[in-house]
Amino acid sequence: MRTSKKILYLNLAAIFIFFFVSWTRNSNSPNSAISHETVYDYFFSPPTDDLNSFQGDDNTDEFDWAYNTTKPKKVPPADDVMVQRIPGDNNHLLVMAVYSYAAYHENFVTINYGGEDISLRDDGSGDDKVAGDGVYTTKIFTDVKEFRKLAIEMLKETIKNKWQPLFVDREFKASTLCDVNPFSETKFDNNEPVSIVNLTTAGETVQIGKVRQNSIFLTDVSVVEDPARTWNFCTQTGNINGAWTFKTLMKNLATQIPSQPASDQAVSDFVKSWLNSWARQKIINSDTVPARKLVNEKILNPWLDKSKAAGNVDGFLDMRFAPFKLTAIVNRFDLRERASGIPAGEGRMIFCLINSDCSKAEDFTLIFEYGINKPDVCDSLRNWATQWYNLKDLTLGSPEYLTALQKITDQFTLCGTNPNKTNQSCIDAVRTNEVALASSDATHPPRWEFREFGLNPHSHALVQKTVSQAPADKYNVQIDNTDVERMVKFINENDSLIDVENYNVPDVYDSFPFLAGKSTILDTPIGLPTKPYHWDGVENNKTAAFIKSTTTRHVFSRNVCSGCHAGEVQTFFTHVDPVFFGTQATLSGFLTGKAGRGGAIDSDGDSTNDVFKVKDAANRGTTTQDRFHTFSDIKRRAMDLKQVATTACATVFSLRNNLMFHPVGAVH
Repeated sequence: MRTSKKILYLNLAAIFIFFFVSWTRNSNSPNSAISHETVYDYFFSPPTDDLNSFQGDDNTDEFDWAYNTTKPKKVPPADDVMVQRIPGDNNHLLVMAVYSYAAYHENFVTINYGGEDISLRDDGSGDDKVAGDGVYTTKIFTDVKEFRKLAIEMLKETIKNKWQPLFVDREFKASTLCDVNPFSETKFDNNEPVSIVNLTTAGETVQIGKVRQNSIFLTDVSVVEDPARTWNFCTQTGNINGAWTFKTLMKNLATQIPSQPASDQAVSDFVKSWLNSWARQKIINSDTVPARKLVNEKILNPWLDKSKAAGNVDGFLDMRFAPFKLTAIVNRFDLRERASGIPAGEGRMIFCLINSDCSKAEDFTLIFEYGINKPDVCDSLRNWATQWYNLKDLTLGSPEYLTALQKITDQFTLCGTNPNKTNQSCIDAVRTNEVALASSDATHPPRWEFREFGLNPHSHALVQKTVSQAPADKYNVQIDNTDVERMVKFINENDSLIDVENYNVPDVYDSFPFLAGKSTILDTPIGLPTKPYHWDGVENNKTAAFIKSTTTRHVFSRNVCSGCHAGEVQTFFTHVDPVFFGTQATLSGFLTGKAGRGGAIDSDGDSTNDVFKVKDAANRGTTTQDRFHTFSDIKRRAMDLKQVATTACATVFSLRNNLMFHPVGAVH
């Protein structure tokens, strides 16, 4: 009887909570006098954490971007991976992952190996020798003689490649192992632990060069202006229904059911709704997003006029006159993260805006970012990496190359490629980076601004949301006030996680709205420190507004869009520069290893060494290692892709790769 009453009371309580939450969501929206879109401030970023666990009706992560649901804790990359022979056993090896206490100090590390999870332990039991020493151990099956042979071959190749410098996080670090053998055959044969982290063939210059050109960041005109797959709205040539046109990508986003493609009218309404939203002020997570009314003058009205002149009805947007040009197709396999929603990373399509009279490109970049819907297991990830990697063997821009590339992009751009997400689309976000729509006067100069959009799971429209990993602009005024102190508190409290990029900037922190509705570059993007725009607290280390760690400050700033597109990596606003038809887009020094446009400063003064050296934007650091940051990100991505594509699953080296993989904490 008591049990029955308890069940009854629990059911009544559950019903009460359900109706209370439903009533709250429908009755407590903000004042609509500001803008009807102010409701998004509540609906997509509620004022408390009460709804943080709420998910869509299909029980997916559809509301993850809206409610900032907590993702599973990621295991950081290991500091070292070692192997050790077991006396008398030629069929097993001990594999040991080493972590500092600050980075990770749980009892187990669980990781996928050959399609199933295995655990490395640091509890002093089983094969682990000492509990709590940061050395996590497991025993795996392998042919020890074959492993030894392969390791020695890799060692010889590594030495031949003159100890290629390594990427730690996204930075290029010169190898300190020139005179040290990281894999000692003698120690291995004596059953002593030996490191295997530096055994790699990824430094093969010619092969990596082909991967960089054909498989990572595709900007060649033969690709991005392929007449069978793209469209030139100025000359009205190409294929308006091609796989990579603005029309096709928007149509795929607007389509809710693959078998019922969105009509031209539906696509027009979908795009027009998105563009109209720019002209209205919004409040997103309590951050005011000013109207960009030049959207009408520069984009919408000329487009409508051309559409009407072509015989369409008033108000219809004919996609033949969409003023957007494809500038790049990008493989972001490197964005994959264990225990995240994008285990295979992203694929991206980047466009720029062309002005209405077809005379030049505008300072407006538009990026479609798609999360790759592949299982988080080695065979699947390696297969996906191999599809991109194999493009290196084809002639860039050839019919065979373009066909193979479209087979890859169709796997993430088409409606139906992720049935568990809104409109069955793989889209993670649509981002913009622009100054073209910024009005200006004597007191308010035009500013570059970043916006982020997503598919609303109820309206199925493309609506603006918070900008991932970017606190609101008010937190970066770099004076000692309560807002700056709050941001610095978050950074200092999470320094060890930020250092290994194992963190997310929350919607709300310390009971205050934290994440930005838009992110703005408020000062010059390049130049000598500390002038170029970057994220920081204050210089006085005696106050609560001082970021304690030089490394943490840099990583945090670099992971904010307005930091990475400015002083933190000496980038002149855009990593992919807007260009007119017939011109290949130039890229930033952060990407290419060679200084980009606008007078970006390469601190080593060498334009031929394939690395871009940037002095710390806050002018901090006591050693060369933390006073300078060196980048060549496309090379880093190419080496990573090759490593996965050429390493067999369920092997010692695939396990090492998983343990050493350093997730990227930024969206760029």
